[in-house]
This record gives sequence, C-alpha cells and structure tokens, in this order.
Amino acid sequence: MSQVNWPDTFNPAKHRAYLDANGKVVFSEIPKEVLEISFIEPGEGGDPFAPRVERAKQLAAQGCVIDTQIDVWGWGAENTMRLRRLYGKTQVPDAFGNVQILVPPAK
Repeated sequence: MSQVNWPDTFNPAKHRAYLDANGKVVFSEIPKEVLEISFIEPGEGGDPFAPRVERAKQLAAQGCVIDTQIDVWGWGAENTMRLRRLYGKTQVPDAFGNVQILVPPAK
C-alpha cells in the first residue's frame, strides 16, 4: 500500500478509512445505522452481542464497513486506533473479512 494522504478532518469516531476490493483507499462518513449498532441492548443467553452481530451482518450486506471492536463491542474509536498503532497495526480486517480498515496515524 502506498502512502495514504489522511484528511486533516479525519475522525475515527465519525469516519472510516479502508481499502476497497481494488486496493484503493476510501474515506467515508460512518452511516448513522452503523453508529447505532453499539446502542443495541445485549441479548439473553450465550452471546450477549448476538443482536448487534445480526444487525452488523445486515448492514454489511448493504455495503457498510463494520469494525468489530468499535461498532459491535462498543469500544471507543480513538482508544481502539491508539491500541492498534501501539501494536504496530496499519490495517485490520473488517468484521466479515471483506475489506481492510486503515489505522490513522497519531495526530
């Protein structure tokens, strides 16, 4: 992957950066429906995240890029990206392995 020109306004809590199927860098605003996944109440039974995973699957089928830690588990975007940088990650797979989510550099 070549050098990424990150927009000054990029905010991982509001924007997503990823490589599309052709390896092109895409910057997009995170859709409201994706942001709402982490507010879905946990389910009863074995996997409390099951209702969130189901909604994430529906949105991914519509073309949304889902970040498991942020969108499904509800981790904070800034700290999640900070941890990824700490561990040397520059990209991670999305929830369903369709694209690579890019990790922004520290500001």
